[in-house]
Amino acid sequence: MALIAAIALYSVLIIAFGIQGVWTDLLEIPRGLLLLALSVGLIGQLAFFWRWQWSLQWLKQSLHWRRSAEIYASGLALMATPGRSGEAMRALWLKQRHGIPAQVGLGVTLSERLSDLASAVLVLGWGLGIAAMPMMFLSAAVLIAGAAVISHPKALRQLEALLKNLRWLQQQRRLHRLSQSALLSLRQVRHLVQPTPLILATSCGCLIWLMEASIMHGLFQAMAAPINLNQAAVIRTAMALGGVLSLLPAGIGTSEATSIGIAMAYGASSDQALLATLIIRISTLVLPCGLGWLVLRRQSLGSPNNSKHAGTDE
Repeated sequence: MALIAAIALYSVLIIAFGIQGVWTDLLEIPRGLLLLALSVGLIGQLAFFWRWQWSLQWLKQSLHWRRSAEIYASGLALMATPGRSGEAMRALWLKQRHGIPAQVGLGVTLSERLSDLASAVLVLGWGLGIAAMPMMFLSAAVLIAGAAVISHPKALRQLEALLKNLRWLQQQRRLHRLSQSALLSLRQVRHLVQPTPLILATSCGCLIWLMEASIMHGLFQAMAAPINLNQAAVIRTAMALGGVLSLLPAGIGTSEATSIGIAMAYGASSDQALLATLIIRISTLVLPCGLGWLVLRRQSLGSPNNSKHAGTDE
């Protein structure tokens, strides 16, 4: 539904801004650059898959890369959910198909969202300039420190004791099990906010943000828009953060409005801002979601062939 809504929104925007102007700008973009721009989202997902696989190994959950790739790619079909929360379904698939505790997959997903947010804040600070960097570093540090504190054993014990004293929670069995799973997931997050995994995950996120910003900068240059690389980094990260803060599926509407508004404030025309935004959104949302849907459709997650595997037998 989110993809259908996105396509409908993009069609309305193109008609509203003028089909002729958008088409003229599109013809100014070299085919090679356009192809690279449309594939940058999938390239980024390859890097994020490496991060996913490395995180599982760091948590001592060895899984053959092909089986891991099937689960990761299937999760892309759910990335259009608010805050990409639907990707937590990977944890359920890990448990059903390979016997890996669900809290492991949930912990990896939580740590991924944390590193994505921290890396976006850092790249946004870089784009805004030296004056903004201290505040952005501080914001990223607060995010990471907060995750470390929440997932600290002492804090978890206190939180567990607090939950035990809530009688109404004990009476709600499903909610009680959910709270216990959340606590177990936070224990996994603690392992992933250690210096080595944290630096690797955040660095991976920063590289992807900068790669996408570079592609957006190339698109603006091809259309002769006065947008430099730093400004493109601001547009790209603000687009993502605006979508997350809106809590709408895939940030539809708010992400596009944020990107177009900032690009026009920097001097791009409405047609240029719209086209660059749509190309990046198609690349980083529509195509990965489409790939995930195809993989998910091919998988029969509950079939006998998908019974539990040790993951180290290949």
